[in-house]
Amino acid sequence: MGKNNNKNKKRKPFVSICTPTFNRRPFISTMFQCFQNQTYPKDRMEWIIVDDGTDKIEDLVQSSNIPQIQYFKVDEKMTLGAKRNMIHSKTKGSILVYMDDDDYYPPERVQHAVETLQKNPSALCVGSSEIYVYFKHISTMYKGGPYGPNHATAGTFAFRRELLDQTKFNEKACLAEEKEFLKNYTIPFAQLDPLKTILVFSHVQNTFDKKRLLETPNPSFIPCDRKIEEFIKHDFEINIKNYFMKNIDKELEKYKPGNPKMKPDVIKQTEELRVEREKMKQDMIQKQMAQGGGGGQIMVQGPDGKQRPLSTQEIVQLLDKQNKEIQERNQKLQMHDSMLQYSKNEIEQLKSQIEELQEEIFELKHVKKTQSTNTNTNANEPFDPPDPEFLEMEDLENIEVPVLNIIDVPS
Repeated sequence: MGKNNNKNKKRKPFVSICTPTFNRRPFISTMFQCFQNQTYPKDRMEWIIVDDGTDKIEDLVQSSNIPQIQYFKVDEKMTLGAKRNMIHSKTKGSILVYMDDDDYYPPERVQHAVETLQKNPSALCVGSSEIYVYFKHISTMYKGGPYGPNHATAGTFAFRRELLDQTKFNEKACLAEEKEFLKNYTIPFAQLDPLKTILVFSHVQNTFDKKRLLETPNPSFIPCDRKIEEFIKHDFEINIKNYFMKNIDKELEKYKPGNPKMKPDVIKQTEELRVEREKMKQDMIQKQMAQGGGGGQIMVQGPDGKQRPLSTQEIVQLLDKQNKEIQERNQKLQMHDSMLQYSKNEIEQLKSQIEELQEEIFELKHVKKTQSTNTNTNANEPFDPPDPEFLEMEDLENIEVPVLNIIDVPS
């Protein structure tokens, strides 16, 4: 049996775990735990970590005693795209699986990705287009996506080595690098179960501040009823859960190297993306206005009573204001729903308590009725004196006999 098990393990594909990191020391211990918890055979895995941070984690790697790790430190800051390409060049696996340094990955992450690729032989890459983000400051889970059958965020990727013959990451990309790597989402793809893939926690040192997603309403990013326990569900993961839910904020407050300001290239590219998206928004508005006829103008009445057309910038500002109001209303509705659910739970608990009290009252009434019946029955029965044989001598000694005054009668 042992030999057969070894053969089965050897038949499993060799997997390369890929992790780029930069100044994420507070997260590394949890990252190690996520790897150690993987159900995929450890002897069929290697773990490539490329570190270009100013606060290198080499000491943590050495003390981890995880033999699968191959750690590469780089002195100069690299873009995320260049770092991912470097990791690929260091791998030996027939399948590459991404595990980022600040997210939660369930124990079946690797196993599920490999099995999905095996079940979909035409797919070169798998990932999850549906992703969940937990915001601790509002105690709410948000669902992003699904965006499309060939879409996914890089942190959920797993792919065959052959894919690297067709594509690579843009060396200038610091974020939002997926679209170009997947060739505008035309790479043959299969979807993963999001609950078996990743859970993202919003925190102050995110490369991309996830809280921005809350500022602009988006029908593809909405609050949902999923609980953390649906992702982190094993007793042996309690330390991981406690870290993300209780300890993370204090740790990050003290850890200055993790401040997003330490990534000026990311900040610069984030702003460039914002400007680009703003331009796309204005172009889209102008196009829609032109298609709507009437010279493509929206007329408003000015303070002087005269009609004037709104500028594109004014329209954008007006839409942004409306979006902000919608977001505020959504948050109020979310709070209302939470309070309503809390009240429902309270009512259910009270109902349960009332039912228990009613049962107790019924039982007490039944006992009292039984006792009353027994008393009446005993009162109607004739008195039956005890058998003299049951009277013991010691009992007789305790009977009080009245003293009689005896008068001598003369004979």
